[in-house]
Amino acid sequence: MKRSFWVGVALGIVVPIVGGGLVFFLWQKTERIAFSVHIQGVNIGGMKVADARRALEVKFALPASVTVAITHQGQLVRKVRLGELGIKPNFDEALKTALQIGRHKSLRRSLADFLVALQVGIHLPMVYDWDEQSALQILNQIARSLNRSPQQALVELQKGTVHIVPSRKGFEVAVEETLKAWRERLERGQWETLPLIATEVPPEVTTEDVAGIDGVVGQATTYFRVSERNRSHNIRLAASRLDHVLIRPGETISFNELVGPRTPKRGFRVARVLVQGQFTEDFGGGVCQVAGTLYLAALRAGMEVVQRHRHSRDIAYLPPGLDATVNFGSLDLKLRNPFDTPLYLRTFVKGGRLTVIVLGKKQQGVTYEIARSVEKLNEPITRRIPDPSLPENVQKTVDKGSSGYRVVVWRLRVESGVVTKRERISSDVYRVQPRVVRVGQGKRNVEASSVQTQTSKAQTYQPRTSPTVASNGSEPSEQEDIRVLPSP
Repeated sequence: MKRSFWVGVALGIVVPIVGGGLVFFLWQKTERIAFSVHIQGVNIGGMKVADARRALEVKFALPASVTVAITHQGQLVRKVRLGELGIKPNFDEALKTALQIGRHKSLRRSLADFLVALQVGIHLPMVYDWDEQSALQILNQIARSLNRSPQQALVELQKGTVHIVPSRKGFEVAVEETLKAWRERLERGQWETLPLIATEVPPEVTTEDVAGIDGVVGQATTYFRVSERNRSHNIRLAASRLDHVLIRPGETISFNELVGPRTPKRGFRVARVLVQGQFTEDFGGGVCQVAGTLYLAALRAGMEVVQRHRHSRDIAYLPPGLDATVNFGSLDLKLRNPFDTPLYLRTFVKGGRLTVIVLGKKQQGVTYEIARSVEKLNEPITRRIPDPSLPENVQKTVDKGSSGYRVVVWRLRVESGVVTKRERISSDVYRVQPRVVRVGQGKRNVEASSVQTQTSKAQTYQPRTSPTVASNGSEPSEQEDIRVLPSP
């Protein structure tokens, strides 16, 4: 009984293999496709190539006007015609692959393929050609219409009230990734729907980042001559690069990083600058006034001073001790937000007035006041320089000079009218600068004889008569909330 069972099993295995092998060798001598081979649902097994081609042409007759759906996350983006993408079935390539089944160089592999096709069938995708260059053009058109840059949240100030303009995510079509996905789908014979791969681009500043900002926590205003066009231009340009800057909790900002190099390529012009106590001309003249105005606004907002440098002499637009000089690559102004809520910079330039405002979350009943101890060291002496280009004895003042000062700056934290903290901010010494007068050495003439002294407005440095600084955007008043303490 056992013997009969095993004989039956052996015959059940051997007979199909031998029979299949016999069929395989007989089939190989024909030009027909292996049995039970399908191309995308069409059974072309056992057919000659010409007959198989006709069967495929009937099934895959696709007019060029047939449309393809391009979708993103299930939503229709655009419909395009097959002809626009150059999509068409490649019968020759599909039939070539089908004909190769059972016809490899390796006899073992050929027999294995043939038997698999005979017993369970082999299913192949239709091969499609497409015009990748045309597809790229269509994708670029879609990208141009759909791509949008992210919009960061903005904090606007209208009549003293804070308004937040919400942020918006950007959208960017991933053209190369989309092309790759299309290529893979067409290789599988799937053309009816093609995916559009795109990513959302988050904004640098979101609505949530600025949600807690509710008012002005510090500000300063300084003034400049609009008649000095290049200097005015530089002030406006530098101020614009501080506008709408978010300072996150614990973050330190750098004036030089925000404003960048003061070069003609970046839009800066040649104007008056102060170098080692002397006035000269260079690119970016006027930028220090923006730095100084920011510095004073930051002091009034309670910001931490990480790095700050004084000028080499007293300057016209800010009181001694409250200025800040900068030079890209060497001298910087760095300020840190010490609070657990964000701060936000706004800058405004109108006429000859520059205002820097620090916005943040207002602390109920808390203000910061600035106090200075000022000691005048000495008055400027007069230095006369012979000038043969001027008529004899005619004098021209080219620099009115400046007094020397020793200044200590304090910041007072005031809560409900009571000073709760007194912080020493800086101690500066400004050296006296001489008054410079050019004295004519040339020939005396009749017109010059009645004119002994001239003043050149274009070249003369005009010292400050009173501090032109305002804390609330009004016209400047004498010192405002900057207290002057008795000299030590």
